[in-house]
Amino acid sequence: MTLALRHRPVPPSPVARWDARWKLAAALALAAGAAAVTRPGPSAAAFAAGLLLVAASRLPWAAVRARLGALLFTTVPFFLVLPFTLADPAGHATALGFDLGPLRASERGVLVAAGLAFRCLAVGCLAAVLVGTAPVHHTLAAARRLGLPGVLVQLALLAYRYAFLLADEFRRLRIALRVRGFRPRTDAHTYRTVGHATGALLVRGADQADRVAEAMRCRGFDGTFHTLTAFRTTPADVGAFLLCVAGTIALVAWDRS
Repeated sequence: MTLALRHRPVPPSPVARWDARWKLAAALALAAGAAAVTRPGPSAAAFAAGLLLVAASRLPWAAVRARLGALLFTTVPFFLVLPFTLADPAGHATALGFDLGPLRASERGVLVAAGLAFRCLAVGCLAAVLVGTAPVHHTLAAARRLGLPGVLVQLALLAYRYAFLLADEFRRLRIALRVRGFRPRTDAHTYRTVGHATGALLVRGADQADRVAEAMRCRGFDGTFHTLTAFRTTPADVGAFLLCVAGTIALVAWDRS
């Protein structure tokens, strides 16, 4: 077993050359601004800014589209509930409202749900930029330089690595079950087998975690986060960060005006 971190190749782009500390700080500021707005117009503008960053990062659009599609799917309940639970103001003409049998969907509910979807997609774009333009351990090293406690950084690194280890273990268990003729059905045997497989996965993961902890202690690990990642600030890094902060302030001011 190895604890080497896996990461996709980083495509060359201006965002990839951005110092990881300033990039992380700018992404957090933009995410906070996107989460703070409430109206559909500023929310759509936040999403557009996120798409611009994705385009500037030159990330594979197919992968980004799949992740954004999954995020958009999580907002479906809002479109199913909010239009029928939020009423329009008295005397307001509902250009976006519609009737669904005995139910009346309000324009206000549609706009609020659309704003939530835009904000979710904007944050998803920022997350894709952070993950796709630098290895994860570089981003976490930048977070440590920005003041994030080292224990949290270590936990994030181990959680990231163990996600792959557990996925590999799950794949082996699945192959073993299929080789033995197991096919999932809606019966007691299937539920019992899935329960046993889940228990085996958790037990093997715990045993592996104990072995890794012993190996780290043998190598002198004392809980301190160390990194060989070098950071260098340039005027372009600072200028891009200030531009993102200014855009965030303008976005929030537009929403509050």
